[in-house]
Amino acid sequence: MACTPCININIFCGGGCRPLAVYLHLLTQELGEDLSDCDKYTCLECKALVAAVDGMLAVGATVEEIEDFVILECINLELFPPDVCEGMVRLAGGEVLYVLNNTHYDYDTICGWLLSAGCESTELDTWTLDIPDNKPPASHPEPQEPPASTLKILHLSDLHVDLNYEEGSATTCDHPNCCRHYTGMPGPGEEGAGHWGSLASCDVPLRTTEDLIAQAAAIVQPDLVYVTGDLPGHDVWAQTHESNLLSINITLEILKQHFPNIPVVNTLGNHASAPVNSFVVPAGYVDGWNMDWLYEGVLEMWSQWQPGEVAEDVRRGGFFTYSPMPGLRVISINMNYCNMENWWLLLENADPTGELQWLVDTLAAAEASGELVHILGHIPIGGGCEHTWSHVLNQIIVRYESTVRAMFFGHTHWDGWEVMYDPQDYTRPVAVSFICPAGTTETFHHPAFKVYTVDGGHAEATWSVIDAVSYNMNLTEANAEGGTPEYKIRYSARDSYGISSMTPANIHQTILNMVQDVSLLQTYEWNTHNDWADVPSGWSCDKDCLKSRLCDMVSSDTSNNEACQRLQDYIDSVYPA
Repeated sequence: MACTPCININIFCGGGCRPLAVYLHLLTQELGEDLSDCDKYTCLECKALVAAVDGMLAVGATVEEIEDFVILECINLELFPPDVCEGMVRLAGGEVLYVLNNTHYDYDTICGWLLSAGCESTELDTWTLDIPDNKPPASHPEPQEPPASTLKILHLSDLHVDLNYEEGSATTCDHPNCCRHYTGMPGPGEEGAGHWGSLASCDVPLRTTEDLIAQAAAIVQPDLVYVTGDLPGHDVWAQTHESNLLSINITLEILKQHFPNIPVVNTLGNHASAPVNSFVVPAGYVDGWNMDWLYEGVLEMWSQWQPGEVAEDVRRGGFFTYSPMPGLRVISINMNYCNMENWWLLLENADPTGELQWLVDTLAAAEASGELVHILGHIPIGGGCEHTWSHVLNQIIVRYESTVRAMFFGHTHWDGWEVMYDPQDYTRPVAVSFICPAGTTETFHHPAFKVYTVDGGHAEATWSVIDAVSYNMNLTEANAEGGTPEYKIRYSARDSYGISSMTPANIHQTILNMVQDVSLLQTYEWNTHNDWADVPSGWSCDKDCLKSRLCDMVSSDTSNNEACQRLQDYIDSVYPA
């Protein structure tokens, strides 16, 4: 965004108003605006604005009066249309004020952590967790070839259905999310919103979600279905608890229709909540803030697939575990308590719901009983996750690396993987996170889903991923006259990268091979950019490009850059100056 609004904040606020910049950053970070981009916005200014909260509340300003002021300034600064300013501030304003008024962190940390505003302190309190040290020898067996039997796992993520999508409406607009009645009609020479969706800042109509799930069921005929979150749309300023539960329920009812006898395992995304990203920590329960509305709601919706004994854990923190078939335990973790856009972490960030301790206990029990584990979450461990939480989760996975055979995430809307390494030896891979492309078009990609062939269903099963196959439809062709969606294979990982399976060692070696053979990275880029009909003319990737692109694949711990640095050193050795 331009810097003008940041400069004007000081004009409008003077020295004694509500901390508008901090407030708006918290409320609008999911709307595409980032008030920390302005170079003229300093830590000192931010702290002065945060300090003003105390002053306003001390003289008796009510939450509503503060919200009124922020809404007016949001409109005056033309940050968003009036209905967006009004909706987002009314939805989240009270709880943001509560957090800022009750956090023990000083202004420097609040500004540094939330805005990265050049402050000295940018970290929340660090903490540790006791993890058993009786680790067995590392074991990542290669599935036998051919395996005795295999199973198919369908992975769906970020479906983001828009129940108010309007065909023919404008695909570009002044709102953060378009293709709706308020966007009006397209301008001269512009195409309107397509019947099946648009490659624009729009989510997909219900018919597209229904069609994707129906075709996935017919094509894959899966043995298991993993749904890694984010079923409501991106109209976050207009959402309520009721509207989000409706979007979740409608989507899950479609899944129940097409997978009546197939286990479907869900996890919660940051868009499940209203306001977006807001997952209350227990420190807020005493004053009436809680997540009961969401956890009770999804518990009932998930009840067809999960046994009743998961209820206690879902109610406690939106996580659970169960065994859908002999030998395999699936663990659904709630990554929203590590989300760096969850302002409630300013009240309590040290494993607030006891989820990671529960994860240790669950993995220890699985190890003792000989079960192997798949972990599901929404936000990848190395992306957008609070640093200590990410680090502790890495420590847990490394300890139980012989039990955890694969992890599955979404959130980014991109296809890909993320490799985790042993902190005692950053050249030794210990786990792989498989990231699913989105079912929405909101990031200008065609709707997609992913299918894994897994070594499973027999006594010696490793439950490791043998292959990952990505499917997508072509929205342009589907929207053409007489067209319909047709989901086709985009790529097979085994065929594309010449690997026998997708064990940590094989994915690690594939990344190293990309350094030596950039055409392999080009293949990866085409595979994961399903909006590319062909590789863009003149595509290339020099040493700096390799360092940036490949580091994304090896960064699983947001507190530590060591794996990335080791890979960059290797790139330097291959391409010396």
